[in-house]
Amino acid sequence: MKRWISIILMMLLFFGTVPQPVDAASKLTVTPKTVTLMTGTSKVVKATASGVKKPVYVWQSLNPKVATVVNGKITGKAVGKTTVTVTVKGTKLKQNVAVTVTKRKYNATDLFKMANPSVALVEMLNDRGQVVSSGSGFVVNKGEVVTNFHVLQGEANVEAKVSFANGSFVRTKVIKRYDETLDLAVLDISRIATAPPVLKMNGTRVATGEKTYALGSPRGVSNTITEGMISNNSVVVDGLEYYQFNASTTYGNSGGPLLNIYGEVVGVVTWMFENSQNMNYAVPIRQLGLLDARQTALIEDVQIPTLPVPYGKGDTFEEEPNDEWLKSDILRYADGYIRGTTLNLDDVDVYVFNVEKRTALDFFGTYGDARLSPYFAYGIYDLNEEPIAFSEPFVSTNGNGVTYQTLQMTVNPGIYFLVVFPLDGLSRTAYVNKDYLIMHKFR
Repeated sequence: MKRWISIILMMLLFFGTVPQPVDAASKLTVTPKTVTLMTGTSKVVKATASGVKKPVYVWQSLNPKVATVVNGKITGKAVGKTTVTVTVKGTKLKQNVAVTVTKRKYNATDLFKMANPSVALVEMLNDRGQVVSSGSGFVVNKGEVVTNFHVLQGEANVEAKVSFANGSFVRTKVIKRYDETLDLAVLDISRIATAPPVLKMNGTRVATGEKTYALGSPRGVSNTITEGMISNNSVVVDGLEYYQFNASTTYGNSGGPLLNIYGEVVGVVTWMFENSQNMNYAVPIRQLGLLDARQTALIEDVQIPTLPVPYGKGDTFEEEPNDEWLKSDILRYADGYIRGTTLNLDDVDVYVFNVEKRTALDFFGTYGDARLSPYFAYGIYDLNEEPIAFSEPFVSTNGNGVTYQTLQMTVNPGIYFLVVFPLDGLSRTAYVNKDYLIMHKFR
């Protein structure tokens, strides 16, 4: 008999404890039976067993990726639903708790604490290591920081210094992918010693009126946040879609993240209307997926030389080929003559100039061969290659009957093209290697 008792005790020790005596009225209750919480937050569920002496509660989450539970404390891990079970050890008593986890909503203070470690100050350096300009950026993947393409541009720029709030920084020359039209670029920061956290992104279209936060480094002052809302969730400019928002931004915010109340990036702060009350624009973050991974480059290889502002007096001599926008001859003088040649009827000559203030333009020109004078014209085009104005014929009143082409207008600050071209009307051979002269003044 003693031998059997020993065997039974050994089996109980191996398979578990001795079941507790439970009377028929035993009951297990949980409060509450349903729980809704946000990611990163916790709630405590209380379990009470009646009719059980010294009950031991066993908690379990059926999906720990959504929510975990320890001694009745349920913590949300990811958006979703799961069930938490509680049993009384050694009994058949069991209850379920339905758990729903939603996105966490942040106030400005908590959002800044969460997101700021991932936001970068992007300083552009020349070949002597001097800071030329600055903007903002943020971590989108491990070893990658997104910013605006225009932040990287500058004739002297060869390298970017990317710095974070914890004091870590890295210098990089590599652009992993970019799109000049979308004004987006991804910098390689894989060599940084301490990898900053990655911000979550949300490519779903935001709603007009939705609260937003802009983080970045306005005028080089890092670790800033401003609050606003989406003023218009679809503004199309030059064929590209933007979010308009009114959180205050200025120079240096370019490339920083625009976040929603859940701490997710919805856009990349890109540009603003000057002299307007917080009319700011962001590229929707979903556009980042359009960047071509094969489009890599060094920072120094994507620079466009800065155009000089026309100044002083001097002549511009045409240099072929200059029949394409990117091959334009530069007008460097505010007062002078343009001396060029049409090679044939199809030849088009393009000149480019840059003005930094509202400027009056005055052009007066003709062919050197008076017989061709009526078959010559030119026009002013904007940076988007759209025509603004064309020259008009003017017949001399001094008796020689020469036709001149004149154009007078005033333009706002910006880059413009002067396009010179023959007008059809003569035999094709009549236009071969014919010189023209255009007098111009910028005031």
